[in-house]
Amino acid sequence: MTAFRWYYVSLIGFWSPMQMQMLARSLLIYYLTGSGAILGLMSLAGSIPMVIISLWGGVLADRLDKRAVLIWGQLGSGVLSAAVGVLLTTGYLSKANPDSWWVLVVSSAFQGVVFGLMMPSRAALMPDMVGYEKLMNAISLNMMGMNTFRILAPAVSGFLMEAFGFADIYYIMAGMYGFASVCMYLMPRTAQKLSEGRSAWQDIVDGLS
Repeated sequence: MTAFRWYYVSLIGFWSPMQMQMLARSLLIYYLTGSGAILGLMSLAGSIPMVIISLWGGVLADRLDKRAVLIWGQLGSGVLSAAVGVLLTTGYLSKANPDSWWVLVVSSAFQGVVFGLMMPSRAALMPDMVGYEKLMNAISLNMMGMNTFRILAPAVSGFLMEAFGFADIYYIMAGMYGFASVCMYLMPRTAQKLSEGRSAWQDIVDGLS
């Protein structure tokens, strides 16, 4: 159960910035452009890759160490958040540069790809950690944590943005993703059954079936 404890602590650093980012990025792009259409475009850019790439995320979860997929995915999310923070700090992302909104659309798309690759591994890792006899308890705790952060994180991010601005909130999110990666790295390895001898396309077809 030590593995699940580290996994659960890592949720603080994963679900919190995930929910904070949804609010911060939406407010930021609307602040920069004043356009509801561009705001919708950014949301679409993040959602489509997440839906499509999640099929390949399931293939990765069957073939690779799920813990490693989560570590690298969270690090990638942290790098994306830090990059946006740097662009805000340097002034590239600002009202003085009205065409800079494309950065947020591209970062949203990349974030959708990262989440699409990560989320199947996150879901599939749980039975490996706790076993099927305790799986319902683990899922319940996971959902409780996720919904708690869904309520608290956007509210906290709103106060932080008001107090410190957009750049600092992105740096905070980057740090939290880093914290989640460290917790996941400290999590003991669990036995995982990996697929062998099957094509990725066959796995996708079987999954859709």
